[in-house]
Amino acid sequence: MLNEFVIQYDKAVEARRAAEEDEDFKTMNSKPVLSSVNLIEAKASSRYTRNLFDVFKKEWIEDTFNLTHETISKTSEEIIYKVGQLDIDKIYWRNVNFRVSDKIDVTCSCAKFETYEILCKHILYVLKKRHVETLPDHYILPRWTLDARYKVDNCTIGLEDTHNENEVSGLTLWYVQSNFRKAIEQARDSPTEIKKLNIILLKFLEEQSIRTRSKQLETGSQDSMAGSSQVNMIPHISIRDPLVHTNTKGRPKSATRIKSSLEAPKKRACSHCKKLGHYISSCPKKKMEESLLEREG
Repeated sequence: MLNEFVIQYDKAVEARRAAEEDEDFKTMNSKPVLSSVNLIEAKASSRYTRNLFDVFKKEWIEDTFNLTHETISKTSEEIIYKVGQLDIDKIYWRNVNFRVSDKIDVTCSCAKFETYEILCKHILYVLKKRHVETLPDHYILPRWTLDARYKVDNCTIGLEDTHNENEVSGLTLWYVQSNFRKAIEQARDSPTEIKKLNIILLKFLEEQSIRTRSKQLETGSQDSMAGSSQVNMIPHISIRDPLVHTNTKGRPKSATRIKSSLEAPKKRACSHCKKLGHYISSCPKKKMEESLLEREG
């Protein structure tokens, strides 16, 4: 059971990693479809992963088509809006505070950004109405971007940065696999280019097959040498009969032991009078009762 569980667990982990790699590849090598030409949406599409941009896009479309606002108060430092849908009672509308100092600061009473760390439709609506040209960087958390996994200090990780001389890391394998899929995507429209790519791969596979076989032969020869050296190191020992009589294995015939309850002889019990030592067929009480009944009858 444990062996089957480990096998199924490994398959589940491998499938999840493959799905995650597919999503990363789509994010890095394709562009999502935008619903507008606004720079806020364009910046979000270039920074967020595909799944997170779909969440952002849903909020963006909501604020574009369904929301309106009322101005509650306005000062030189802060403007408070009440934002909501036209077909919903205003008691359910949200208060959005828009402040401009050194940087744009917007908060909403729905607290979606504080909870899920992605901007809500009410804040996006206010940013659009205030003609903010781009999405502020402090509202794009690194954890929702591909940079969190494959960039360090704003520099893209390359193949030379992902491995060392002794081992190949998982990130290296992902990088090579990503390049391989990218090559297929770019060459899929040309049979000539696909054929060229296949020839390169076949040549590489042949080289790897030769390298693997030579490595196996080298490992086998080392193991045989190590085995022969260990045999030579074993001292020769001759085994003889003992000088005196020794006890053989097992329990001596004369030994006694306490028998278990399962081995103890069963005592007979009568089902009629419940006494021990006889059965119902020879029960004296039953015979006496039967004789009395015959006399009375």
